[in-house]
Amino acid sequence: MKVLMLSQEVHPIPPTKGAAVEQWIEAVAHRCKRYAPLVISVPHPQRPDEETVGNVLYHRIRIGRLYRRLFRKLTRLDPWSYCDRIVEFARKEAPAIVHIHNAPQFVDPLRRSLPDTPLILHMHNESERRFTSRVDALIGCSRYIENWYRKRGIKAGHFGTLRNGVDTVSFSPVGADVRVALRERFGLPADRFVVLYSGRISPEKGPDMLAAAFAHLDPARYHWAIVGEWPQGDASVSQRVAFAHAMKEQMRGLPVTLLGCRAPETMAEVYRAADLLAIPSRMEEPFSMVAIEAMACGLPVLALAKGGMVEYMNDGENARLLSARANVAEFAVAIEAVAADAKLRAKIATGGRSLVVEHFDWNHIATDLEALYDRLLGVSS
Repeated sequence: MKVLMLSQEVHPIPPTKGAAVEQWIEAVAHRCKRYAPLVISVPHPQRPDEETVGNVLYHRIRIGRLYRRLFRKLTRLDPWSYCDRIVEFARKEAPAIVHIHNAPQFVDPLRRSLPDTPLILHMHNESERRFTSRVDALIGCSRYIENWYRKRGIKAGHFGTLRNGVDTVSFSPVGADVRVALRERFGLPADRFVVLYSGRISPEKGPDMLAAAFAHLDPARYHWAIVGEWPQGDASVSQRVAFAHAMKEQMRGLPVTLLGCRAPETMAEVYRAADLLAIPSRMEEPFSMVAIEAMACGLPVLALAKGGMVEYMNDGENARLLSARANVAEFAVAIEAVAADAKLRAKIATGGRSLVVEHFDWNHIATDLEALYDRLLGVSS
């Protein structure tokens, strides 16, 4: 049976850089055994607009430059929108299920067009975008997200959680010799304790808190590596760009290596080169894909007790989990404590890897997804 999978009009599938929602769709679609995914996205720079790979049909919607300029930039009418084109494709394919990821604005148009087709809204973060139609299932990437939507009175036949996942073969630990070679490749010092930050360069993710923490650390012993896309533009009109400029000033004199924005399939090597992943988020993290990827690679994780992370992180067992209100000094002390305790690092690294293999391998997530599809269609698995 066909299942339509789609997300926002932002990233291609498969994604070319860190995009957790699109990674989810790509990974799970190829692991479905009893359903045929129809994956919709924006165009991919290296792939055709229509292709079939294994059991997955990709339909990439290309909106031309003239249309964008005339209707989106000049008149803002958008008479044949991305959503309209999704609806046309859906009507033609007549899927058994529509599975919308992180795009509540598509719920009402797709419900009107396919009134009898089970519709899933799968949210990977909080969104205040409104829709009026009833969905057959509202799914969160964590119980935190699921409950966030429950409290807002969403009309859903079923609420549930489908977590994020990892390819535990591609993301796995390596020996010390490989780690040394990776550090050399990335330009990271071999004789420092390397703390990795991977994520958006934006206030809610808290990289400035990590920068402040590094001001407390001995530069002869500690080094910071950053993976993330730095926002570009005019700092006078963009708070995010202004934040990035301030971050760069804050980082002056700190022992730091900028590793840029990296393709998802290359991230395992980055995790393997580090000693610790730090997650200093101010926001209530919906889940944190980077956390379980690091765990899969045997990299210890240090995080604030925020959002969905507390559902699977246990302090001292599979992560080092600080109070949600921990300050900069406490974060710096925690880094020093983890660096000084090899037994603790080994314990939480082993515990993290075991957790991910047992619960978050993509094959487990795909099995849970197909069970949800079965439930909505009333079929026996």
